[in-house]
Parts: sequence; structure tokens; C-alpha cells
Amino acid sequence: MCGITGFWNLDGRPVNREELIRFTNQLAHRGPDGWDVYADESASLGLGHRRLAIIDLNTGDQPMPYLNGRYWIVFNGEIYNFVELKKELESLGYVFKTDSDTEVILAAYDKWGEDFQFKLNGMWACAIWDSRERKLFLSRDRFGVKPMIYLFDGRRFAFASEMKAFLALDNFRAEYNPTVLANSLEDATHVEGAEDCLFQGLKRLLGGHCLTLDADGRMNIRRWWNTLDHLSNVPQRYEDQVAQYRELFLDACRIRMRSDVPIGTALSGGLDSSSVLSSMSRIRKSGDATMRMAHEWQKAFIGTWPGKIIDERRYADEVVKKTGVTPIYCEMNAGMYLEHFDEILYQFEELSDIHLGPWFVHKMQRQNGVVVTIDGHGGDEALGGYTWHVFAAMRDANPMRYAELALIRNSMSLTHGIDTYINAIKNRLTGKKSASNGTSWLVAQPRPFTTPAMEQDAPRLVDRDELFKTLYTDFHFAHLPMNLRDFDRLSMAHGVEVRSPFMDWRLVTFAFAIPSAHKIGGGYTKRILRDAMKGILPDSIRTRAKKLGFPNLDEGWNSPRAHQFIMDAVASSAFKSSPLWDGRRVNSDLESAFQTGDKNRIHKAWRLVQAQSLLNMFREKTEKVSAA
Repeated sequence: MCGITGFWNLDGRPVNREELIRFTNQLAHRGPDGWDVYADESASLGLGHRRLAIIDLNTGDQPMPYLNGRYWIVFNGEIYNFVELKKELESLGYVFKTDSDTEVILAAYDKWGEDFQFKLNGMWACAIWDSRERKLFLSRDRFGVKPMIYLFDGRRFAFASEMKAFLALDNFRAEYNPTVLANSLEDATHVEGAEDCLFQGLKRLLGGHCLTLDADGRMNIRRWWNTLDHLSNVPQRYEDQVAQYRELFLDACRIRMRSDVPIGTALSGGLDSSSVLSSMSRIRKSGDATMRMAHEWQKAFIGTWPGKIIDERRYADEVVKKTGVTPIYCEMNAGMYLEHFDEILYQFEELSDIHLGPWFVHKMQRQNGVVVTIDGHGGDEALGGYTWHVFAAMRDANPMRYAELALIRNSMSLTHGIDTYINAIKNRLTGKKSASNGTSWLVAQPRPFTTPAMEQDAPRLVDRDELFKTLYTDFHFAHLPMNLRDFDRLSMAHGVEVRSPFMDWRLVTFAFAIPSAHKIGGGYTKRILRDAMKGILPDSIRTRAKKLGFPNLDEGWNSPRAHQFIMDAVASSAFKSSPLWDGRRVNSDLESAFQTGDKNRIHKAWRLVQAQSLLNMFREKTEKVSAA
């Protein structure tokens, strides 16, 4: 995993090498092991790369040329099946100079053209320059695990792994897109699945899409992957489905253990991360190894909140005891939210909240020599792990299944009991909508969330049941894209790569092909995973209904110290004079919110403080880079 950059001056202006280096080194945190740039002066094109060395430590440097310099690539991510793919290409006559997965991508592109994307099992965002055809090709993996941001004004095309990289480009000024800002503050899940980014002029290449740009400035964006076109043929019997899912999951873990550096895991004690670590342990202890498998893997990093309801150490310890790994406890407290506020927010560069838990756990991983972490992201969205997934299944359930789902829902939450369930059902029956979070302070208002891909898929979802529709949207367009972005930024802030077995395309297409009752049913959410983990995972964890994951602590923003922090921020002249919100009204409303303990409005103000703080930091960084 790395940080990548590049630009193509279509107006013919020469490549400014110093600008290219600045552009690339804005992503130094993503690649602390080295950097390089390449310029094709004849085309006015430049590529940059910050390296996090994981595979082929000696000869895998980028930008990497291929076929005597016809192709050049910058690549961020990992191709887990590169060993098998390399053998296939060698049988077709291709010769390799390195042991890297990067060179395998180049050979695959030369052999199969854009169809090479279907050959890859991994996570990636890459740019390939064809110097002979004068064509730039960008690709993003099926589900958008790795980021790709771009800017195109007709004269220059530029791309990078993160928005903050663009601060180094001449004439770029950080200004919020008011509509995206409003959507982000209203519902953070309605951002990452759309093309427009938080900052004006920046766009994201969506997961499962690729982009081609030619020398005349003609840009074509194409959706190369659609899960609906690749649903697996699954066995009829549930027992056979469980057996096949188990084998797929173990193999997804196995190939993600390929690394030339130490690996570990972030263990929450929940079903997903515990399944990953327990499967890793089973693979190593059974001798079921694979080529290039890491030798060091036995460290589990556990975020702890002593004395708090969100602390799950006791569950994580059960998995540690079963697997025999070395636990490393990452102790956190509410005060750390403000202590690390600026650092987390700048690296995060989004507004879904200050996610201290994963940021600190990944920081501890790096400090303990772990560069790759294999974690449990994606299981909830593919298999129905959240409470709203149960409610979705209720919407078209028959009476018997409805009763079963009601019991499942009531067993799930640590903080929501039967009252929450009853109120939700009453709202469903009466058509009543939940109350607003309070007065809107924003000048621009949120817009309905949609994307061309969502609209394209809508007719094909009409006849699907409600759980399928909800999971499909969550996985491809809403909740999961946000989570993947969050964990990419929070891990790469420390130069740590996150790998997610649940994101293996074989598991995903299998999960969307099985009946909904095999995802939520039999008394549990994620039913097929629980049954697949029999004999691998401790039963106390396998049958555990309640879940947390990486929650935030309310005291981080709802304490006397945090209240003072918020009040000081909203009282600043920059906040009060912002054209994006009514700063004076925020100050007035906040006084009464603190007096009445209105947590909704206090949290909304906390989010606005993040918005102002991030904008301030981006503008200050622009000034420093320009001065340098």
C-alpha cells in the first residue's frame, strides 16, 4: 500500500518537477519507506509514488516501467492472487524482473487490456501511462477499498490518493463544496458513494469504475464491475452453503497473509474480527500455508476503554486465549479526543467524526513493528450485522418470520432495549418519521443522495426483498464506502495497511447470492458466518448477539472540557463569519443546548467545529506549501 499522485498538462506546459515532488510528498505518511517521481517530458506528464514496502522489499519501487518504458505505473494496494496470476502469465511467455505484484499488473494489462481488472483479487487504485498510445488509464478495485481522487479543468488532469495532496498544486485553493458539506453533516454515509468530494473541484473515481484520458482531453469513465452481474451459483442445501462459505473465507484469510513484513490484527472481540484472527490461527497451526505467507503474525491489538460500557476487552481476551497470540492493549480515555483532535482530523480529511479508536490502535501497531493488519471490515454490510438490517427484513416478512426477527433485534444492542424496538415498529405502522436533530444552521441544504450506478441498478432491485436492497445499497453506495474510507485514512496516517478478508469478491458475490434467511435467521444476524465458524471460533463469541466494533465515546465531545472547546471554536471570528452556516445563530442556540443538555445540538456543533477546523488546517497548509 502506498500513496500515488500524477498529473498530465494537456495544455503542453512543461512538468514542474518541484511541484510534482511536493504533490507526492504530501502523502509521505502513506509511504514512509521511500519515494520517487517520473516525468514524460514529451507528453508533459508526471507520476509520483510514496512507498510502503510490503511485497518485494528490494525491487518493487515505483513509478515502475514495463516493456522498455512503454508502460509506467503507480499503484496503491495489494493483489492477493499475484502469485497464481504470475504463473499464468509466465505460461503465456511473459518474463518478470521483480517479485512484486506491481509488475504482474503491468503484464496483465499488456495481455488482457482493461479486462485485466477481472483477473485481480485484491484492493487497488492504480494509474497506467501508455507512452505509445498517449493514454492514461486509472482503475479502482471492485468495491472501492483503495481511494482515487482526481481534478480535471480541461487543461490539466491530476490524481492522488487523498485530497490533501492537491494542496501542493499551483493554483489550488481549498474551498468546501457547500452541497457535499451539507450532505456530510446531515448523513455521513451519503458522501463516499458519490463522485463529488468535500472540497470544490475534486472528484472521486468510484469503486468498480475505470477512467481513460487521451491527449485530446477526451475522458471516459466506465463502470467495469457490477456485483449483480457476478452472483455466485450457490448450493441448494444450507449445510453445503455453510461449507463453501467456510472454505472461501479461510482462503480469503490465507491469501491476505501474504507479506514480506510482519502482520497482525485489530481485535475488537466482535464476531468479524474474531473470525479473522481465529481463522489465521487455524491456517498457521494446520500447516495450510501459501507462498509468501508472513512469518510473524501473532500480535493482536485490542482497543480498551477501562470502566466504560464500550470496553470489550473481556471478549477479546477469550479469542486471545483460544488462539495463543500476543495481546497488545491500547488503552484510551475521553481526554484523548481533544488531545489528538487536529492530528486525527487533518489525516482523516472528512467529517464523519473524530474516530479515536482505530486511529490509536493503528498507531500502536506501527509502534510495535506491525505494518499490515488483517481486520473484519465488510462483514456487517454483506451479511446483515446492523440493527437496521433486521428492521429492513421485517418490512416484507410474513408473521412467523416477523416474530423471529423481532427477537433477534431485541437481543442485539447494548444500548437500545425493547422500548427502542417498540417505538420503531410504531413509527413503521403509522408512517411517522423520526424527529429532526434540531434546527439546521447551514446555508446550503442537503440534497437527495443518488449516483448514476444506483440509478442504473434500481430497476434490477425492484423484485428483490427488502433486506437484499438494504444490504446492496449499504455495501456499494452508503455505509461501507464510508467505513472503508475511514479505515484507509486512519491506518495510513501511520503507514499501516488494512486488509479485509470479507471484501474478497468471491465472498461478496456468494453472500449476495444466498437467501436472506441465511444471513439473518436461526436466531442470529450473520447466520452463515456463525455456522461456518463452528470449531474455529469460541462459541461464546460465535453466538454473541451484541456488537460494538470501534464506537466513539460520547464523553469525547459531551463533557465540560469538550463543551468549552466547542464554545471557544464557535466564538471565533472565522466561524461566525463563515458563509457556509449562520455562526451567530449557532452561538445563540448552543447556549440553550448546554443548559438543557440537548445532546443532538451539541453534537451538531461539534461536527461544525470539525468542518471549520479542517478548512483552517487545509488553508494553512496551502500557505506553507506555497511559501516553501
